[in-house]
Amino acid sequence: MKVLHLPVNVASIPSHTVRGLKKIGIDARGLIFDNKYCQSSKGMTVIRISGSKKFEKELKKIVFTYNFFKSVRWADIIHWYFGSSILPWNIDIKWIHLLKKPSLIEWLGSDIRIPEIEFNDNPYYRKVFPNIKIPSKQFKKSIKKQEMFIKNGFIAIVPPCMQQYLQKHLWPEFYIFRQRIMLSDYVPCYPSPETKKPIVVHSPTNPVIKGTPIVIEIINKLKKKYAFEFKLIENVKRTEALEIMKNADIFLDQFVLGAHGMACLEAMAYGKPVLCYIKPSLIPQYPDDLPIVNANPDNLEIVLEELLLNGKKRCELGKQGRAYVEKYHDAMKLSYDLVSIYSKIIEKNRPNH
Repeated sequence: MKVLHLPVNVASIPSHTVRGLKKIGIDARGLIFDNKYCQSSKGMTVIRISGSKKFEKELKKIVFTYNFFKSVRWADIIHWYFGSSILPWNIDIKWIHLLKKPSLIEWLGSDIRIPEIEFNDNPYYRKVFPNIKIPSKQFKKSIKKQEMFIKNGFIAIVPPCMQQYLQKHLWPEFYIFRQRIMLSDYVPCYPSPETKKPIVVHSPTNPVIKGTPIVIEIINKLKKKYAFEFKLIENVKRTEALEIMKNADIFLDQFVLGAHGMACLEAMAYGKPVLCYIKPSLIPQYPDDLPIVNANPDNLEIVLEELLLNGKKRCELGKQGRAYVEKYHDAMKLSYDLVSIYSKIIEKNRPNH
């Protein structure tokens, strides 16, 4: 089975997935047209287009386009991430459909997030985005993107928290699949129960969505009462960012969206207690043993204060977090399930099916 992963490396999920598949003997390749400083490019072919001079940029676009058409021909199945076309006039999506390649689209976040749905059960999202008018532009874009991919023969695959945005009348068939992480990249470093001055870490990759202003405000309040160190992971290379995370005693994820992302899983893989907002309507979508400390902008100060004062609890949560990602998010284990999905899609696309 030859699997091609395209075209963007969202939160390093394609990188983790490609490497997990390779570990179990699948011929998996990844082709991406750029890579952010905070993403892992392991196992991927990266053709950097942004940041180049005009002539270089045009040349790299040609190189990427050539590699794209060549790689699509090679593949038995296409795994596309984040619902955006990268070539003009959706040529890339149409080309995959023209070749009748079995294909799936993995929706992962703002590509199809619909504000109207968030407003219904997430007051913190509404508070952060008070100027969004209904019907929103995002809603129209989400529908348009979903229609484009279903029209071109793609099957949807989403993490549990994203299925709420799928338009079910468009997707009679779709798969729910968890985010993946290569655990071998993360050697656990559990917080010492004896630490008197814990290190609290927050990564504001998107300050608005992460609730960074709220975090800063609460940190400043707590610093007046307790001795702890606070670190922001920003504008640093991935290796440095992971090193900061590895040495943390507490990791603060996001407090607006209502679902956890990959940074949360990485912190738990390192054995860190994680605070994050999981909105009530999504709690049933997660396993019962989810060890994330659920905190929202209204109670974050109290919840964080309790954890600052309890070194034993920090260590216990760290161990529970590592066990959780080993159980539910191991890229190698999930690769077998992913191959099963690929096989079903390939079989359905056979001419005689």
